[in-house]
Amino acid sequence: MNLETINADVVILGGGSAGTIAAIKAKEKNPDASVVVLDKGPIETSGAIGRGMDALNIVASPGYSTPENVVEALTKVTEGVLDQETAYVLGEKSFQVIKDLEDYTKRKPGDLFPIDENGNYKVNYLHPVDHPLYLAMDGEDIKRGLAKRVRDLGVKVFDFTPAVKLFTTDGEVSGILAFNIRTGQKYLIKTPTVIITAGAAGKFGLPRDGYLSGLYEFPGNTGEGFSLAYQAGAKLINLECFQTNLLMKDFNGPACGYVVIPRGGYGVNALGEKYWTHGYWSGDMFLAVWREFTEGRGPVYLKMDHLPEETIEGLEKILWGTERTTRGLFHEQRGEDYRRWDSVEQGMEEITLCSGHSMSGIKVNKYAETSIPGLYAAGDCASVPHQYLTGAFVFGSIAGQRAVEYAKSHKTKEINADLKEVIEEIESPIKLEVGLSVQDVEYKIRSKISQYLTPPKSDPLMKKLLWWIDRIRREDIPRIKVDDYHNLIKVTEVKSILDCAEMAAKASLYRTESRWGLGHYRLAYPKRDSEWDNKWVVIQKNQETKEMALSKETVPPHKWKFEERLEYEYPVFNLNIGKGYVPPENDNRDSWIEEKVKREGFIIPKRIIPGGKENE
Repeated sequence: MNLETINADVVILGGGSAGTIAAIKAKEKNPDASVVVLDKGPIETSGAIGRGMDALNIVASPGYSTPENVVEALTKVTEGVLDQETAYVLGEKSFQVIKDLEDYTKRKPGDLFPIDENGNYKVNYLHPVDHPLYLAMDGEDIKRGLAKRVRDLGVKVFDFTPAVKLFTTDGEVSGILAFNIRTGQKYLIKTPTVIITAGAAGKFGLPRDGYLSGLYEFPGNTGEGFSLAYQAGAKLINLECFQTNLLMKDFNGPACGYVVIPRGGYGVNALGEKYWTHGYWSGDMFLAVWREFTEGRGPVYLKMDHLPEETIEGLEKILWGTERTTRGLFHEQRGEDYRRWDSVEQGMEEITLCSGHSMSGIKVNKYAETSIPGLYAAGDCASVPHQYLTGAFVFGSIAGQRAVEYAKSHKTKEINADLKEVIEEIESPIKLEVGLSVQDVEYKIRSKISQYLTPPKSDPLMKKLLWWIDRIRREDIPRIKVDDYHNLIKVTEVKSILDCAEMAAKASLYRTESRWGLGHYRLAYPKRDSEWDNKWVVIQKNQETKEMALSKETVPPHKWKFEERLEYEYPVFNLNIGKGYVPPENDNRDSWIEEKVKREGFIIPKRIIPGGKENE
């Protein structure tokens, strides 16, 4: 069966920001522990910061802001649907992130991050609160610095080896199944603790240009973290809150408002008018963009032409270097220049599920613990809202330290699954002689997600998507044919996307209100309902019936009393379009076609109707 068995104390699923920091902290806390990292690629370049990063988007910097300011910002942008303790920990531990990154990259204060004349790390305004929380960074080499520290500490790194199954025994973590996408070598890793750091459900909706990997998030982030946790029985929350990405049109990469706006840029409509009060990626801003298009003032642009030349040159360095190296060439080929107001066209190109830029994810507390003993989660797949890169490092660190301590006092339980059956099911696409291409099936489900889930949300469309999900699972997934293990992992990705789509649609139908601006704008319930204040929608798989269960859960009591809403309102429509022409009625009996059917002996085929019965 080509299966190698390994014993480990801690296994980390994903070698991005949260995964590498978790490995470092676990190994530093217990150098004797066996720590394993699994990733689809080499950890030097994997994850959302594989090319680097230009800022820590939320930081409590002494002299400028406090952890309470972070709590205030997150309370406001989540409209109160927040575990404030996690927000406080995010702010409290953010300063240590700064020092860790300087250490890992061998950079001095004032080099990696800006400092002021008093030696404080200088943060700027970005969030819709009166406190500066945005810390710029010249961080092209931070991922390589993290990866080097991981390997130097003796962590076992399995590059090109993603996890495909999370095992639990008696409700506790017991192991992981993974395979190398180049060689097909399979690994069964027995462990009492797993940390899921697999990133956002970045491949979710389909960008309008149709490119499967041309998207805002890292293309390797396809929701496996969400799916693995769900299938194992963990709780997930806020799956009805979508990240409605405002991206650079046609490029499908970051429009980088977070780089430009703290330095004086802002968004304008096609008339050159500023269309909203702030540029933070919250639901009210996305709702404002939607309004511009709906009322005929699109497209929208990111305006920079009024900025000093030195600032524009600095933005080009960040946007064309640290962010996406192809972006400068993209502008050059189109004859675009940031010194013209309309050179960065933006569009609402896709939807994703993410906690880093939004709210959705695996439910965790301030210790990064999930609802399953031994299972931790951190980064964009964990539920700490609007945590960004800072949160990945903060809760990745906590997860690594807590998990390695948990492993000390908990023995690994025996895996009671039928491994042969599990592996045969996973490998079945590679054994088929003929079938569908995995790329076609991925295109199919992601195009359906964009068609039926993109806000404003329509109940009939979301129900139709659930019909499509069931049909694709029954008819398409069993017929996928792949020729190698690289494409075999894409089958797992498609299954994860299906799981995420089902959770998102059902959660959206369950929450009977609109909230978070465009993030959950539901046309059947087009306003907030106080009954849903401070309430999570919780999704969990019933391990006995295998059904998806949804419930309402109240967030922990708030310790700090801050504003729990953003300054926006949902629109009130008047769609009376008048009375149309009413034609005379035809006879509903057509003797001509009836005679044709009888004369030519046309046989109406049998068809299966819901319930499995044949319709004669």
